[in-house]
Amino acid sequence: MTVETIKAGQWLFNAGYVAEYCIYKLITGKVSIYKSGKKIREVEMKEGMKPIILGITAVLRDDLTHQASVKTETDVQVKRIYVDQIKGILANEIPDSLKKYIETLTESIVMGNEILCMIYKFSETPRINLKIPSDAGSETQEILSELKRLYDLITTDVDAIIKEKV
Repeated sequence: MTVETIKAGQWLFNAGYVAEYCIYKLITGKVSIYKSGKKIREVEMKEGMKPIILGITAVLRDDLTHQASVKTETDVQVKRIYVDQIKGILANEIPDSLKKYIETLTESIVMGNEILCMIYKFSETPRINLKIPSDAGSETQEILSELKRLYDLITTDVDAIIKEKV
């Protein structure tokens, strides 16, 4: 694998698209990770740091789709890693005694990413303060009160998760 430089301002891959033939090992430089058009994280690799692999979770998913978009903020040095190479290693070079653990690890990463995606999506929805009409029938008030209670519980939990992450 040869190291290549990708100029600042380039999209390495986009959410919702299939990892076509390669992903990237980030050697040096800064990238931003976007979810639903919103920057959620920056990653900067400096000389001497252990490189990270960008986009590997897409390779682990059955549908091979990226769950986030990645854009270079500075010129970056990367090595391309071909999807078939990763799939080949996982299928043929992992000892049988570890395959079940790798499968569980992979499922957990994919589920975790999906949960985070839904949390970010949920956090961007407008908050509603439902005013229950006093002139509504008692059954209607009961149903609306229960919906409001459940909504308040969920939004409180999601807000706490997001606040804890910050």
